[in-house]
Amino acid sequence: MMSGNDELLNLLKESGDEEAELDLKILKEELSGEELVKAVKRRASGEPLAYILGYRHFYKECYKVCPGVLIPRADTEMLVESALQFLGLNAMATGDLLNIPSYAKDINEVRFADLCTGTGCIGISIANEIVRAGGSAKGYLIDISDTAIGISTSNVESQALKPEDIKLIKHDVLSSCPELEKLDFIVSNPPYITNKEMDELDSVVKEHEPDLALRAGDTGLDFYGPLVEYAGKLLKDGGALMVEHGCEQGEAVRRIFEQGGLKNCMIIKDYGGNDRVTIGFK
Repeated sequence: MMSGNDELLNLLKESGDEEAELDLKILKEELSGEELVKAVKRRASGEPLAYILGYRHFYKECYKVCPGVLIPRADTEMLVESALQFLGLNAMATGDLLNIPSYAKDINEVRFADLCTGTGCIGISIANEIVRAGGSAKGYLIDISDTAIGISTSNVESQALKPEDIKLIKHDVLSSCPELEKLDFIVSNPPYITNKEMDELDSVVKEHEPDLALRAGDTGLDFYGPLVEYAGKLLKDGGALMVEHGCEQGEAVRRIFEQGGLKNCMIIKDYGGNDRVTIGFK
């Protein structure tokens, strides 16, 4: 059996883990003894830290994760912040977020959908902020994956301030528009990695995170056309479609939005200065 921090640290470093010291520190805060050794070996094999720990912090909550569900990224918090700015609930907004017009409607009866929800982190985070502001929200979290529906259900139960107001729906958004009531906004972080990029993707991601949540055809744009179509059917007048995309896809996504009839389409950069979110209004 392995013993000693140096031996465990060397194992991580030799595996190519560029954050070996930090990863070991985090694992030691959670585990000890044989369980720590097993976890270090898993990390050395390339398994993402979030899968080993079983959770990932996102926005203001801590979400359960597992293999088969995409791990939440910090960049995706820009999608949450965009939705909150649209609702007039983002007092700390800076940069491109300030260009998002306010919906200027009562937050007591907000209706929204989170398509390709994964862990549910986007929809739950937005709903919680509406509740914290004294409002109420009915949210629909939608995904094709049984694993994602299971994990997001668990996260609604443990992290949502009003879990009774969030409904989980299994549905393939590439096949048809989900049958929902009229919505104030739709958010989505769909798959957007091209087939070529998938071949070149970091092995930690490619070998461990779900292809279903990453790959989106030759252009990486497979989901945006259907999302715009559904926005036309589901959004109330003045409602918004907000999506995440790759840092080089902003202009292409904006064109899809405009061609689909959405108005005042705009691209929001993340805090790293990369195109990250596109918004269009009905």
